[in-house]
Amino acid sequence: MSTPLSQAEFIVNSGKTASNTQVDLNWAAEHWLAARAMPDDAEVHAVSMRAAQDLGRRTGYIPLAAPLTMLALLVASPQLYSHWLPIATLYLIMTTVALLRIGIARKLAEAKSESILHLARRYQVTVDLAGFSWGSLVGLILLFHGVDHVSELALVASVAITASALTSLTLELSLWRRFVLIMWLPLVTLSAAAAMQELEYGWLLVVIELLFIVFAAVQGQRVVKDYIAGILSSINLEHAVSTIATQRDELQTHQIRLDELLAQTHNLSYYDQLTGIGTRNHFYERLETNISASRINGNQFAVLYLDVDGFKDINDTLGHEAGDELLKTIACRVRSLLRASDFAARLGSDELALMVNGVAHTSDLFSIVQRYMKEVQMPVKLCEKMICPRVSIGIALYPVDGDNTFSLLKAAESAMNAAKTDTKLHYARYSPEMTIAAQQRLTIEQEMRLALSTGQFRLHYQPQVEALSGLVCGVEALVRWQHPERGLIPPNDFITVAENTGLIDELGQWVLVTACNQAARWLDADENIFSVAVNISPLQLLDRGFVNRVRSALNTTGLSPHLLELEITESAVQTHIEARETLVQLRELGVRIAIDDFGTGYSSLASLKELPIDRVKTDRVFVTDMLASERDMALLGNIIDMAHVLGCSVVAEGVEELAHVEKLQSLNCDCLQGYYFSRPVEASKIPEFARAAAARAEMGTRTAVSADRA
Repeated sequence: MSTPLSQAEFIVNSGKTASNTQVDLNWAAEHWLAARAMPDDAEVHAVSMRAAQDLGRRTGYIPLAAPLTMLALLVASPQLYSHWLPIATLYLIMTTVALLRIGIARKLAEAKSESILHLARRYQVTVDLAGFSWGSLVGLILLFHGVDHVSELALVASVAITASALTSLTLELSLWRRFVLIMWLPLVTLSAAAAMQELEYGWLLVVIELLFIVFAAVQGQRVVKDYIAGILSSINLEHAVSTIATQRDELQTHQIRLDELLAQTHNLSYYDQLTGIGTRNHFYERLETNISASRINGNQFAVLYLDVDGFKDINDTLGHEAGDELLKTIACRVRSLLRASDFAARLGSDELALMVNGVAHTSDLFSIVQRYMKEVQMPVKLCEKMICPRVSIGIALYPVDGDNTFSLLKAAESAMNAAKTDTKLHYARYSPEMTIAAQQRLTIEQEMRLALSTGQFRLHYQPQVEALSGLVCGVEALVRWQHPERGLIPPNDFITVAENTGLIDELGQWVLVTACNQAARWLDADENIFSVAVNISPLQLLDRGFVNRVRSALNTTGLSPHLLELEITESAVQTHIEARETLVQLRELGVRIAIDDFGTGYSSLASLKELPIDRVKTDRVFVTDMLASERDMALLGNIIDMAHVLGCSVVAEGVEELAHVEKLQSLNCDCLQGYYFSRPVEASKIPEFARAAAARAEMGTRTAVSADRA
């Protein structure tokens, strides 16, 4: 069973592995010519390329030295002429391979990697033949000539040639070893043959030659190792330099890319990509800088907060591309009016902020605002339609309305919200009352969210009475907020906040379900059957899921659709054409539709014809004024007659006196609603009121019959 290696053993084995790897690398680099193909290892391949090219460059005309030296030795030995055939053959081989070696060396110095090994092997063959022919010739001189001055010179020349070969042939170990052996082996052999023929000092010469062979092999191996180590060091150094250069280039590339990203980040952070003006963060920085400078020099400046009115409607009707185009156009117009010291930024979807410097008087500021509004509200063509954009502008002045970034922007935004309610000017200067109103709205919003989750809302019901019989024909559900501290809060104090904060959907759904559930309970208790009317916000009517929620409420409570009446304002239908499709779907569901506050705002009798409605509820102002004005009386009568002609019943709101009842009866009004009959009351009091009304109606009928009989 094997045991895990200790840390020390692992380090030792790792060191051995690394050492063995380096030994294998050095051995392969020293024997690159002995390989059958170019080595796969990158370092060995680089060594073989460098060594082979160096071999070619170092060769030059050195190979001619041996033939020329041998020629001089042969000329000095006329006694060898009798053996001219072997000598001439060997000399011819020596000269030929010397010339071939020079040619191969030149090719080797410029060769590519795929031909290096082939040329190096051919070079090795020429070296082998040259060494063999030289050693054989020197041996023949010694054999035939004996030991004299010529043979001594030949041996010295052999040693010199071997020594000079260290400068070129020690670029590969096998090349050097073969050269030494092939050159000195025939010389030793022939020296031994001469010694056997009793050559003086012959065996001593053989021993000296063998010792020289060993020395040359050992010395050559050391030179090869040093040379290969030098090449490896040079290659590693070049690789390191190349790596450093590459890394430096990559670092420069990364630095350039980083600079580009920083510039891009700066652009994204400081400039809005759609409009080209500043971003919120950029505006904050510029505003803080301007405040710091103004504290020192005592100047005052203004912050203008712009909001595009009806921007959501443009997105919904013409598309977001048209909305983006409108924002770009407005930003371009604003930018065209900016002075060098002014600054503009986009704070939100359709909200822009301007910093206007050098404002000395409020009158000057108002003229600047009017110039901006005139330029911005010029017609613009969007999707082949001419649109007249409108903006609401809030104005805050430093340091009067705020002395820091937060307070100035808050003041300008509060003024902008107030300007939205001003249908005439659409711009407003900040006043402290605006902050109080904004705080109240925020408080109401937060408390409303808590009220929805804790069940603080209540429904009160106001009866609707038939004008002729006095019977209850329906009730209107009116939401109330039972605040734990402020008591009962009427809807006028919180409905607008609910619409602006998106809470109207949750509140409206609660009212719808609660009213339907209460009507179903009255029906189950065998109370008089009458409808329940629920007021619907325009935002609910524009919700595509509203019809499904109404259907779900009816199915959940079991209330018949014809007992549910949904009240909508005429202005909501007139300004939102797409709401008419929702009304059609509700009518198909069986729900009754009533137009509330008819005759105000977008009053049009033609609406009675175009809209899918069942009932008209006249605004209370007509009932209130009809006793004092014959014109209002006549107008109310025309509305009632027109509604009857178109098949709609009429409910008159605001009935507070008996005279109102009598006049409306004379005008053939169908139903009456107001304080004369009852204020909005809790659900438990409605059945009692209905029974009392029925009793009064029955008593009135009996009285009338008795009078007729009398």
